Amino acid sequence: MIFIHLSDIHFREKEINRLDDPNSGLRDDLIHDIKFMRQRLGRKADGILLTGDIAFGGTAKEYEFALKWIEEDLCPASGCDIDNVFVIPGNHDVNRSVANSPMHSDARQMLREYPAAKVEGKIRDYMSNKTSARLLFDPIENYNRFAARFWCALGAYDEENPDIRPFATRLCELNDGSTLKIWGFNSVLISDINDREDRMLVDPSAAQIKREDGVTNLIACHHPFSWLKNKGPFRERIEAVAHVHLFGHEHTRRVEEGVYFTTIRAGAVQPERDEADWKPGYNWLDLAVDGQHADRQLIVTIWVRQREGAQFIAVPNRQQQDPWVVRHKLPEWSKSTTVFKESEPAPADQGTADAKRGGTAVTDDNPNLRSVAFKMFRLNEHEQRQIIVLLGLDEIGDQELKDYEFALAAVRRSAQQGKLDLLDQKIDELLAGDGI
Repeated sequence: MIFIHLSDIHFREKEINRLDDPNSGLRDDLIHDIKFMRQRLGRKADGILLTGDIAFGGTAKEYEFALKWIEEDLCPASGCDIDNVFVIPGNHDVNRSVANSPMHSDARQMLREYPAAKVEGKIRDYMSNKTSARLLFDPIENYNRFAARFWCALGAYDEENPDIRPFATRLCELNDGSTLKIWGFNSVLISDINDREDRMLVDPSAAQIKREDGVTNLIACHHPFSWLKNKGPFRERIEAVAHVHLFGHEHTRRVEEGVYFTTIRAGAVQPERDEADWKPGYNWLDLAVDGQHADRQLIVTIWVRQREGAQFIAVPNRQQQDPWVVRHKLPEWSKSTTVFKESEPAPADQGTADAKRGGTAVTDDNPNLRSVAFKMFRLNEHEQRQIIVLLGLDEIGDQELKDYEFALAAVRRSAQQGKLDLLDQKIDELLAGDGI
């Protein structure tokens, strides 16, 4: 699996869609390098991992521009299907106009005052109540509308709406038939101008991921451990069960090679220009399994890229080697072992077929499901509801869902009811202007 790892793009509303956008040339250099690396590696990217700060102020216009750039520039240059983009939020994805309301501000202040040993219990209390949960997730509402297109929207647990969770996941098939599970965690449950190291809070579910036979875990979180007040249980768990850790936020391009795991920071695509060490960067990442049964190893290959002048160049490791190559021992496993599956398995041949096409999913979380969802969000809300009602994909209680939650629930139900192809067809008809 080959991924592009980007972070901290920082699309600013006051700069986008202007001829004097100071980062337009920088993005052109990035796209040029992505095309160069794609040719150098002889393969397209299987996925794109965006580890936060896609926007700068969390506004709707910033996400509209981000989506256009991803769809028209980033994905074509990398060869990655847009439904194989995976996103998590960063502190700049928080809409401060919402976060600064007295109710939200007071809630954040109270949570920050709790000692680290007790704060996770308080977060769980907030998550268990719909009203209080909104205090945590309302400030990233614009982000969620953007992320829903990639099936990465975040929210409190709700048994009646399983498509929204406090974290995002993606299942991929590695070269030996085993599973790579990508976890995207939310480290901006509280975020404002008072953000500091050791003051951020990550969702407590991040410390609960489990080992599964035939599954290699990769975690993505915007804030590195040092920024998290409740980092203790999170770090302990992640370092025990995940072999690859991706972070953003800190605008460095540093790879930490460990015995049991590798930590990778993306660098910033568009860092602040007055930073002392202004060097935009990003990474290419290849994950593959070598060996069989008890001799399996995860081979992590990283091409660290950094902008110098008007081009990106390689950042070698300490031995002046490019790319960086790290090996981690994997548990014994073979294809005869039952592979991890989520609740709704796809047709038996779906994972293999998708992998051969360069897709990434192996179970119910497959590119077809995400590609239909992505097209669904090309329609306006009225058109979405028109199709959903026509195909009988609505249920009692849907009126309590937000519009993007309602759309995701309908796509999921279409797969469960064997109507995914029909839904896809109806969406195409509306997009073509043919009506339904």
